[in-house]
Amino acid sequence: MLVEKDTTLLIEGYAEVNVKGEAEVFGYRVKRLEVEKGKIIPLYILEDSEVEVTGNYIAVKGSTIPKSWDELVELIEQEDYKKIVLFGETDSGKSSLATYLANKLKGGKWIVDLDIGQADVAHPCAMGFGYTEGGITSISQVEMEDGFFVGVVSPTGKESRCLQGVANVFQKLEEKEGYIIVDTTGWVRGKKARAYKLAKLEIINPDLIVCFGDVPYYLKDFNVFKVDSFVLKKRSREIRSEIRSRIYQKWLEGSEVRKFKVGEVELGNTTLFKGEQIEFLEGVLDAKVLFAEKGYDFLNVCVEEEVNVGLELIKALLDVYDVKDVCIFSIDQLKGLLVGLYNERYLGCGLLRDIDIGSREIEVETPVKDDVRKIEFGEIKLESFKEVAVRVP
Repeated sequence: MLVEKDTTLLIEGYAEVNVKGEAEVFGYRVKRLEVEKGKIIPLYILEDSEVEVTGNYIAVKGSTIPKSWDELVELIEQEDYKKIVLFGETDSGKSSLATYLANKLKGGKWIVDLDIGQADVAHPCAMGFGYTEGGITSISQVEMEDGFFVGVVSPTGKESRCLQGVANVFQKLEEKEGYIIVDTTGWVRGKKARAYKLAKLEIINPDLIVCFGDVPYYLKDFNVFKVDSFVLKKRSREIRSEIRSRIYQKWLEGSEVRKFKVGEVELGNTTLFKGEQIEFLEGVLDAKVLFAEKGYDFLNVCVEEEVNVGLELIKALLDVYDVKDVCIFSIDQLKGLLVGLYNERYLGCGLLRDIDIGSREIEVETPVKDDVRKIEFGEIKLESFKEVAVRVP
């Protein structure tokens, strides 16, 4: 079909697009485009062009990119702001603006993705950053250079671990040159969200905060620039979950099972194998005990089969063993657990497939081929690439 100049095609994924003429997406000229399911991409026609679209779309006159985005680009270049944080609620347009800035700002850009729920540079449950000089239609096209495995998809209740990740990421970015564009989670309302955001900003120390919509009162002491949102359709919880499932599949493609011996690799974000093996009290549990260990402040008990344990028994074990945390688990419960693999940097994820208590070996299905020095446990497992919460020692 022939599409007139100064028209935007809002294309809903999944779709495939071919252009004979001149068109752009978030400031980047394109001839061919694939739009993932759950996303809407604005294809702006720069001159009368032949466009073939396989999928759903609507056409609107003019550009859908807010003028405030171009004003932001001008401000950043004029004031030489280098560290820019994007602030806004879920589905406000933060990732789209990050893509636009990556394409419009001159020189190199570091895209820092701190959104552990709808990760683009890393995978869900992880923070990541990578370098680009533009020429992208989504920040998901930026290859992760390094990152931090958090192990959950929401910062709620895991603020300390997330802040540890933010500090870790920005320590690695200290010597980097170029713009640093930070995409964050949409958790911005409420007392806990406010405290978390302020602690995060204290670590990042941005030159500029770009705020979508009304500027909250707790940002009054920061340098803030307000922009308009670019969101055409809010994504449902189900669609967001489906997108995460596709990202997991992408990151786990080509996986093979690898064996690691505890001691040769370090286990992180878990107390497993961190205590002294003990003889557990007989007859306490309605299951065969395979292994028990007591550490400085924890008790881990591995049983042959999953067993239901009442709150009164947990309280008794806390008292008898003088610990602050008790975890009673089976190996089967942990199978499919999402884990993060490191050497000097974050390499990617894998799925726990087995633990041999006797030899202290663990099996991980992962596409990572590099040497691994550390494996961090997450707090979800994947069943058919769907997330299931799991209690981890």
